[in-house]
Amino acid sequence: MKFRYKVLFTNLILLSLGLGLVGYLMIHKNFELAKQTQLKNAIVQNNLVQSSVEYELLQLLNSVSDNSETSNNSTDNTDAPKSSVTASSITAQLPQIGGRVSSSVRSRDSFFYIYFDGEKVYTDDKSDAGISDTLFKNLTTGNKNYVIKEESQKHYIYVTSQSVIDEKNLWIVSKCDASEAYTLLDEQIKYFRLIIIVILIAESAAMYFISRYMTKPLEKLNHVSEEIAQGDYATRVNVKSHDEIGLLAQKFNIMAQAVSEHVDELNDMVHRREQFVADFTHEIKTPMTSIIGYADTMRSLELPREEQMMALGYIFSEGKRLESMSQKLFELIYLRRHDIEKERVHMADLCAEVVKVVEPAYENRHLTIETGVEDAVLTVNRELLVTALVNLMDNARKASSEGGKVEITGKYVDNRACNIPKDKTDIGEAESADDGNCARAYEICIIDHGIGMTKEQAERICDEFYMADKSRARKEGGAGIGMSLVAVILEHHNAVLSVESEPGCGTTMRILLPW
Repeated sequence: MKFRYKVLFTNLILLSLGLGLVGYLMIHKNFELAKQTQLKNAIVQNNLVQSSVEYELLQLLNSVSDNSETSNNSTDNTDAPKSSVTASSITAQLPQIGGRVSSSVRSRDSFFYIYFDGEKVYTDDKSDAGISDTLFKNLTTGNKNYVIKEESQKHYIYVTSQSVIDEKNLWIVSKCDASEAYTLLDEQIKYFRLIIIVILIAESAAMYFISRYMTKPLEKLNHVSEEIAQGDYATRVNVKSHDEIGLLAQKFNIMAQAVSEHVDELNDMVHRREQFVADFTHEIKTPMTSIIGYADTMRSLELPREEQMMALGYIFSEGKRLESMSQKLFELIYLRRHDIEKERVHMADLCAEVVKVVEPAYENRHLTIETGVEDAVLTVNRELLVTALVNLMDNARKASSEGGKVEITGKYVDNRACNIPKDKTDIGEAESADDGNCARAYEICIIDHGIGMTKEQAERICDEFYMADKSRARKEGGAGIGMSLVAVILEHHNAVLSVESEPGCGTTMRILLPW
């Protein structure tokens, strides 16, 4: 069941219960008030009949007594008249007295009964319905009993009062029509049913559209989640409300963006791995082809000593290139999976060590190294940072023409490149830090005036097995892994590498190390 229907049915049930309870209480209260009014009228009618019958009896006693005594004319039940008239004569006169009272005081839809000494002596009720014995139980002078009975689809109130005549009980039972209260009850119930049906229909229509409007963002979320599940990670939820659903939509979009970025990263990782395998296979195939070819030639042919040495030289050089490639791959994999230890190092000493390592190769090319290193003490891994700088210096050597020069400088820079992303090495221009979290950084620059690179080549120099000039790199014994290793080493140092290069004008490699 959809959520909107759950909301609709829940509201209908709660509204029905609430209206039903309120309606019941109101109708019940109105009915009780109407019934009490009818009961009061019935008691008044009973008092009127009782007073009239007692008055008639008093008149009878005064007229037939020769030696009447002073009588108390009070109509109180406890002061009923006493006479020498016998009970049988009173019984004989009561029907006539009842007739006179009925014609004088009886109202429409009301009747009364007269009982004397336990027997009914008069009634003006033609139906002459049976009187319940409960009307006479525990009845005392001055008190009244009543009961409500349904007769011929009408409701009547029976009220009983008691007087004492000549030590015998005189009971007056009045019967009044109370159907008006019950008719009012039935009409109120019917009217309330009509009202509640109309209200529920109107409320159902209103709640349907309200719940549809309120759950529309949830339907959008559901639709977008289905699209994302089918692979469309660019889809977003367009919900502008500021309630909990709007907040949920915002969080959902943030989650979708994170998922999209992770998927892009995974796809890029898969692509890079596939490219790595393809490049690695290609890089191995070339030296292996040379090694196998020269080895097969030496095995199948009798070559002069000079050609044998040349073939062995090719086999040796290609073998060394494979060895260098495997060693750098091992270092690259190891660094990506392990943390490094750091220590306090003087940068002037470190740069001097780098120059000392590359100096023999530079002398073979008749290249000059110019240094301008400002000393500083940084927390780095000396061995790895030397490896990175040696790789950069070696690349500068390969790109330079014979007799040229390469510069290596080191200095402090103020408030630059301090917003360095953790675990990330950027290739491009470094950004300045304006928040003051890091006041200074140490900049190492390696500048050559060689062949340079295009912008596209500069952006890819840290890819595994990528070589801007493959023929020159292979001739120099390169494997295309050195810059990838440099990027990982700088990543461990939370450093930024920027490349500035133009074809034919040379290249500047700038490393910014946090201080």
